[in-house]
Amino acid sequence: MFSHVSGMLAQGRRVTIPVKGCSMLPTIVGERDLVELEAFDTYSPGDIVLFILGGRWILHRILRFDAKGNAVIRGDGVPAGCEICPPEGIKGKAVTIIRKGRYPFNPYTPMRMFWLRLWNLLRPFRRYILYAYRHLPWNRKYFKNI
Repeated sequence: MFSHVSGMLAQGRRVTIPVKGCSMLPTIVGERDLVELEAFDTYSPGDIVLFILGGRWILHRILRFDAKGNAVIRGDGVPAGCEICPPEGIKGKAVTIIRKGRYPFNPYTPMRMFWLRLWNLLRPFRRYILYAYRHLPWNRKYFKNI
């Protein structure tokens, strides 16, 4: 499926894909949200990107670029560890997140970026915050296997 997605992005088309996993919590909830992707020539820190690394397709956020020009990437819901991805491994950027299949929003508004900075300051406590988030009564159906 992702080779087809990559081809469509290379043609300049927008692609909407479902998301799995919980590595982008609380920004994106797997098996609930959809992500609309578009290819760009350049990417910057803060962008949510689809990239391929070691044969796996991953959707995470760019933290920074190292001295060699590789992207240092981590999911919002990941408390530690990063991926290092060369620029040619990045296939597209999330331009819209569709919450529950009905509510589209731009993940790069000033208010959302403010909350991202706050979320990054809480990194030592993320594990506990995410545990509580996953066990809220209205979220249990999305996280029953975790």
